[in-house]
Amino acid sequence: MSYILAKSLTNRFSLLAALIIIGFTAYFYPSNERTPSRTIELTYTFTISDISSEATDIHVWVPLPLTNNHQKLESLNVFGDWLYEKVEEDEYGNKFLNFDLSNLRASGANNATISINYIIVRYTSYPLKEKRTRVFAGPENLARFLAPDRLIPINGIIAAEAEQTAGDVDTAFNRARMLYDHIVETVVYDKSGTGWGRGDAIYACDVRKGNCTDFHSLFIGEARALNIPAKFIMGVSLPEDKSEGVIPGYHCWGEFYVSQNGWLPIDASEASKFPEKKDVYFARLDEHRIAFTIGRDIKLPGSDSEPLNYSIFPHVEVDGQTYNNVETSFFFKDIKRD
Repeated sequence: MSYILAKSLTNRFSLLAALIIIGFTAYFYPSNERTPSRTIELTYTFTISDISSEATDIHVWVPLPLTNNHQKLESLNVFGDWLYEKVEEDEYGNKFLNFDLSNLRASGANNATISINYIIVRYTSYPLKEKRTRVFAGPENLARFLAPDRLIPINGIIAAEAEQTAGDVDTAFNRARMLYDHIVETVVYDKSGTGWGRGDAIYACDVRKGNCTDFHSLFIGEARALNIPAKFIMGVSLPEDKSEGVIPGYHCWGEFYVSQNGWLPIDASEASKFPEKKDVYFARLDEHRIAFTIGRDIKLPGSDSEPLNYSIFPHVEVDGQTYNNVETSFFFKDIKRD
């Protein structure tokens, strides 16, 4: 038996097994079961240090957590006497707090610390079973999620791997499942060396390792190459076994679109780390996360900088130039868990 034929049979067997598992998962998920949720108090604190005494124009953009069918931002409170306004970028609809700290130098200070307190409700997402969570989009809203990003091409080796993995599979849903399975099984969660963490789809395809940005950039690029709209979601992950504490960094995941079901979530990097949860992280996500922004190459409203690769941390500009001497921390506390 040739290698290509053996691989094709293996892929088809894997698909059949995956579809059987999905069927059982959907069947045993009661439609009248209360949707699990988690209400979180999240404190987002950042410090800008060593600002030049000659600086005259200081602005900061901080992303606001999303409100959608999976999550609700209930309130926010900014600590400190800082001028700010809410702004929204046009391409994805991400919202930000835009702080004007230009009077900081007039006061003689060269450091600034800002804390923002959010109250957020996050729900388990299971769109295949719960009609209320389905979000449908018209062609004009899907076009951006079929186009490439700077670090997510949809041609070359990305398109070649997508075609080899799932090009002959019958439906968009099943093609997405084949791509997801292939990435989970062949890419390793590994933050050693250099190149990881940029969300570089070609890096992930070549090296077969990386963090969540790399996993999901590869999935998004390959899905788009097969004409499946896909989007990048950036946020933070909440420890399941703790009720409060420091969140060490960001976490991201993805969504893909099929006409019958709308947007469906995936978390390939978590599935790679916890193989026993691979089916849980396809077309369903838990409530232990908070989403902040959608998309890549994000152009901040009123900013002089190039579009951001992705957005979760504060973006600071001093006299029109990006300023990186910023430290950020996240602290969470459970208010309620269902």
